[in-house]
Amino acid sequence: MSGAKETPRQKMIGMMYLFYTALLALNIAADVLNAFVLVNEGMKRTNTNFGSKNELLMTAFSRQMENDKAKVGPYYEKALKAEKYAEELVAYLNDVQNRLIIGTEFDDKTTENFEYILKSISGEDSTVVYKEAKDIPTHHLTKKDKYNVPMEILITEVPGKTREADVMKEKFKEFNTKMMGLLDPKDRADIKLGLTTEDVYNPVDRKWQTWEHNNFHHTVLVADLVLMNKFISEVLNTESEILAKLFSYIDAKSLKFDAVKAALVPTKGTVIISGADYEADIFVAAYSKTDNPLVDIKRGVDKIDSTEGPGSRTSGAYEHISEATDGVVKYKVRTGATGEFKYAGFIHVKGPDGKYQQKQFNGSYTVIQPMASVSADKMNAVYRKLDNPITVTAAGFTNDKIRVSVTGGNLKSMGNGKYIYQPGGNDKKVTFSVTGTKSDGTAVQLGKMEFRVMGVPAPIIRLAGQSDGEISKDVISSQPFLTASMDNFVFDLKYTVSRYEIQVFSADGKMVVRENVTGSKLSANSVTKIKAAPRGSIINILSVRTTGPDGEKPALGITLKIK
Repeated sequence: MSGAKETPRQKMIGMMYLFYTALLALNIAADVLNAFVLVNEGMKRTNTNFGSKNELLMTAFSRQMENDKAKVGPYYEKALKAEKYAEELVAYLNDVQNRLIIGTEFDDKTTENFEYILKSISGEDSTVVYKEAKDIPTHHLTKKDKYNVPMEILITEVPGKTREADVMKEKFKEFNTKMMGLLDPKDRADIKLGLTTEDVYNPVDRKWQTWEHNNFHHTVLVADLVLMNKFISEVLNTESEILAKLFSYIDAKSLKFDAVKAALVPTKGTVIISGADYEADIFVAAYSKTDNPLVDIKRGVDKIDSTEGPGSRTSGAYEHISEATDGVVKYKVRTGATGEFKYAGFIHVKGPDGKYQQKQFNGSYTVIQPMASVSADKMNAVYRKLDNPITVTAAGFTNDKIRVSVTGGNLKSMGNGKYIYQPGGNDKKVTFSVTGTKSDGTAVQLGKMEFRVMGVPAPIIRLAGQSDGEISKDVISSQPFLTASMDNFVFDLKYTVSRYEIQVFSADGKMVVRENVTGSKLSANSVTKIKAAPRGSIINILSVRTTGPDGEKPALGITLKIK
């Protein structure tokens, strides 16, 4: 971009172009926002289930302490530390969520007790108060597509102001170090920790990016909330891994069966693409290798009457599962219709007295239609003869399960949902198609997106930094060069002038000089003639040819007046 003085008209056009580009960049489709909302609420439920699983492990530790305090004590103390470290980091991430929502949604004016009116079909509306901002259901947020405030909090560029992403990064490193320190050195290599904060290579920009820039640069509020809940999930998963490893150090056979508690953990999340399988592990803390637990499941409810139990297993309203592996019963449902689906049931385990004890559980999952998003990283168009960066995402599918095709041109995968696309020479429009592979190996069409194919606009020509208006002889003498620049274009392209024609006429129409020039510099003869030309003479730069990333191309000439 040239730093030369621009005319008011050029400034106005440039501002309008930037404003239009910003609108395109911010035009996030409603269905993509809704997908983020569903994923975020699903992550909250998953984290609740993870927390229940970890509570179950701590209960098992407590029971072991009752049996053999001397043996279990050292491991139990470490388990308490692991629980404390996880609780502290989860509390911190929840606080960050509160600050993001309060700053974006409420402009820091309301900090607690958030009231919302729930509409009822019967007309009897009710008011719900959420004590903390993080507890507000995501669909209630009206500014979930904004990113200015989250970026100001997480990766501010204000000198002297704390970047929350830097604080978060250090807390993650400290957490992983403390948790690994609770294990025997020989076992640390077996634990796969999350919360990685290494720099990430961006194949589109062809450079390494910091963890904080890759996660939080221009991400909208709802995406940041999904990330926070993902981090919480990784914290709880790490806690679970550490607790399980510490528990393995003691003799699990000493568990008492009166410590039985039901637990349910979805193995593939709680937001499921229609046609895929919903799966969950249903298990108890203590089990016998010879007596498997029995499970009765009733769909469409979130609670079962306590009077219902083993005797109801013959009822058609229940699904009976008797197969289990190491005390874990696999529950699998093929999905079809969309919406939220609830279920509840009992898990029955045989106690020391030979009688079945029953514990109730419940769960839910959401089924959504497959959807995909294809976005040109620069704007809603692709350009001929350029490497156009493309990003493809699909809710419910990892990048390795997504396939992308296009009706013309050349598409190259760069990994992690990033692609480089170069259109064909004659295409005016192209259509990208996205296909996902479900867990059973079958393919599902996720969506299509059409893009315009445009040529790269001609660069703006300037002599000594000016493209129109009056110019002094001294300026031309000191800067006898033509430059070519792409003002306010979405790509940072470099062009040079390869050849042109210069004509200079005096005010009375007499020819002062006329030359065809190769290169971008004015000839010594042209400079001499211009210096001798009277004021008011006209300089015409014609037949300009430029060279850039898309090859040689013409550019519009310019006219200047000697003052």
